Amino acid sequence: MSKHLTAVVSGVAALALAANAPPPSLCQQAHAVLPTLACAESTNGVALAGDAGRAQRLLELADAGVGRFREYFGRQALRYAVAEGPDALVPRDKVAALRAAGFKVVLPWLSEKLYRDQVEQSIRRGIAAQMQGRPQAEIDAVVAQALARQTDQGVRAKIELAAVSHELGHYWYWQGYWPDAPLGEEKHYGGPSPDWMDETAAVLMEAPSSFDDRVMQFAKRYRDYRAEPQKASESTRLMLDLIHFFAETHPAQEQVKALNRQTGNDAPNGSVRVISGDEARKIAEGGLRFYLQSAVAAQYLIDRSGNRQVFARIAEAFARGQTMEQWLAGDEPKGKLPRDLKALQADWLNWLDQRFPAEPAKATT
Repeated sequence: MSKHLTAVVSGVAALALAANAPPPSLCQQAHAVLPTLACAESTNGVALAGDAGRAQRLLELADAGVGRFREYFGRQALRYAVAEGPDALVPRDKVAALRAAGFKVVLPWLSEKLYRDQVEQSIRRGIAAQMQGRPQAEIDAVVAQALARQTDQGVRAKIELAAVSHELGHYWYWQGYWPDAPLGEEKHYGGPSPDWMDETAAVLMEAPSSFDDRVMQFAKRYRDYRAEPQKASESTRLMLDLIHFFAETHPAQEQVKALNRQTGNDAPNGSVRVISGDEARKIAEGGLRFYLQSAVAAQYLIDRSGNRQVFARIAEAFARGQTMEQWLAGDEPKGKLPRDLKALQADWLNWLDQRFPAEPAKATT
C-alpha cells in the first residue's frame, strides 16, 4: 500500500471515529466557559458552583421548576445554566458565552459569601440611616444581630426553595414566547409581556410550599377585609381589582430602579440581588400584594377555565400582540371564564367569596 493511500485510509478512519464520538456533555460545554466550577447536569440544563454538592442542590431546585413549567405551559423550558461563583457574581462576558454555548437561560446566582455580603450591606445601609450620629461600635452590634437572623441557613434554604425556580420562570416565559426580544431592553418589569403574566409565570414555578404560603397570606388579607372593609388599605383594595391587575406596571418597579441607582448596581442581566431591613420593606409595600394576587389569580384562571395550561393559551395570545380583553372575547374555548373584563371582575369577586369563606363567629360564654 502506498504512503499516500495509507494516509487517505488513516484520514477516513479518523473521520469515522470522530463521527461516532459522543457529543460533549452539557457540563463539558459549560466547563469550556467556566472550567474552575463544579458542575451538575440533567437533560434540562446545568448548575455550576464552588463544590459538587452545592451544584447538585441548585440543579435540583432548577429542575423542579422545569417540571412545573411543563405542567402549566405545556412545553419544555429552555435549556438553562445556573452559575454561582464562590467569591463574585459570574461576569457578563461569561454569561454571554454560556448563552452562545446553547444555554438560552442563564441565571447568575449568589454563593453563601455573596449572599451574606449583600444582606449585610442592605442591613447596614438601613441601620446606619436610623442610628445616624450614634457610635460606630453600637451600630456594628445592631448590624451583627440582624445579620445573624437573616443569614441563618434555614432562612436561606427556604428563600432558595422558591427563588431559584421563580427567577428561572421569568426567563423561561419571556424568552420562550418572545425569543427575539433583546436582552436587557425589557419594556416592562421583566420582559415584553404584561407584568401580571410575567410575575404569574414566575410564581407558578415556585415550590408548592412557597406558593401555598402566598395563598395563605392572600386569604388572611381577604378575610380581614371582609370583617372590616372600611379599614382596608389601598393595597388590599387593589388586591381585589383584577382589571387593574391586568393593566398595571409591577408596583415594585420604581422602588427597584431607585435602589439600583442609589447603590450603583451593575449586576449581569438576570442575576439575583438580596435586600433586607428597611429596603426590603419599601419594596414589599409596592410588590408583595402583586405576588399574592398573582398566585390567587392563577388559581382562579385554572378553576374557571378548567385547564391547568390556560397560561399557555394566554401567553400565545400576548405573543401575537393581543390584550387580555381581546383574548377573553376570542372564539377559543375558555370553560366558565366570562368573556369580558367587567364580567370577569364580578365573577372573580364571587369566586373569592367561595374560595375564602368567612370564618364562623366564635361563640361567647
